[in-house]
Amino acid sequence: MLKNQNSNNHNKHSEKRKRPRMMVDINPELLRRIKIAAAQKDLSIREYVEDILDQAVPSDKRERGRLNSVAIEDLLKTREEIMLKRQGQPFSDSTEIIRQMREERSEHLGNL
Repeated sequence: MLKNQNSNNHNKHSEKRKRPRMMVDINPELLRRIKIAAAQKDLSIREYVEDILDQAVPSDKRERGRLNSVAIEDLLKTREEIMLKRQGQPFSDSTEIIRQMREERSEHLGNL
C-alpha cells in the first residue's frame, strides 16, 4: 500500500513537471531589465515572463478579437495622422465605386 501511495505522489509530482519548456534567445540588456522587473514584483523570472505572456497572448477564441489599450492607442494615433494628412477631410464613400467595379468584373466574366 505504501508503494502505491509513493507511486501516486510520484505521478502527481511528474504531472507538475510535464509543463513544456521554451527557450528564447534575448539580448543581455533585455534579460537584465526582466530580472530587475521580476525582482521588483517579487516574482521569479519564469513567473514574471509567464504573467506577461498570459496577458499578451489570447487564451481562447473569444479574446482574439479584443483590442487592448495599446492597440486602441495605436488606432487613435493612426486615425489622427490620417486626418492631418487629409486636412480633416474623411474618406469619401466607396460604395458606388465598389458596385461599379463589380458590374465591370461581372460583365468581363460574362464575355469570356
